[in-house]
Amino acid sequence: MNKPDLVAWLEYFDSNAAASDLIPWGDPNDVLSASEKACIESSIAKFQLGEYSEAHSLLGFAVAFADELGGHCLVPITRRFVKEEQKHALMLKRFMQGHALRTLQRNWTDTLFRRLRKFAGYEASITVLITAELIALVYYRALQACTQSPVLVAICTRILEEEAAHTRYESELLRYIRQRRTGFLRHVPKVLHRLLYAGTVVVVFADHRRVLRRGGYGFVGFWSACWDKFSAAFAKVDPTLRRAWG
Repeated sequence: MNKPDLVAWLEYFDSNAAASDLIPWGDPNDVLSASEKACIESSIAKFQLGEYSEAHSLLGFAVAFADELGGHCLVPITRRFVKEEQKHALMLKRFMQGHALRTLQRNWTDTLFRRLRKFAGYEASITVLITAELIALVYYRALQACTQSPVLVAICTRILEEEAAHTRYESELLRYIRQRRTGFLRHVPKVLHRLLYAGTVVVVFADHRRVLRRGGYGFVGFWSACWDKFSAAFAKVDPTLRRAWG
């Protein structure tokens, strides 16, 4: 496994930061029905909270790991990655404020994931991040499908595009880190990651089932779609699987 092309990823993040978001803020047709509000309010508030982080621990891990990876680009990439995640949170917050949807200051699942990232180290922190983002690729499809709001649809489109890129970047890092190991130690992180992922899929469905069901996902469909994303992220070089990312 070759090292991730960090120079190319830095160029991507710089280019993407300069691109227009194409969100139709102020669209007169941007109206939420009462049923849409009832369905999405609690769910979108939890995802909005989870999207925002100062990521001090992740940045510290990146500084420490940059020498081991041999890439001076790792820290600036991490900063730009964090900015994109913060932008997602701010777009969602702006939408929520425009429709009088309440935001959250804390949520137990968000608190748990933040603590895992904070105390885990670089590899485990990236593992937690990609777990959340792969599942988000399915969630935002469902959220997009259960609203007529042109603004929210555009926000979901933008987030999906960027989260797909994030998961490609993170999976390249994890594959490189893990494949440097030999024997039993190569497989332990993979097994633990699958256990974490399975548990998170179950929790997310239980917590966001109204949006997911309205967006076309029962539990079996959601479970299957999430594992398709996981398989695509960690496939070696399989174009048919990689199409599942988007």
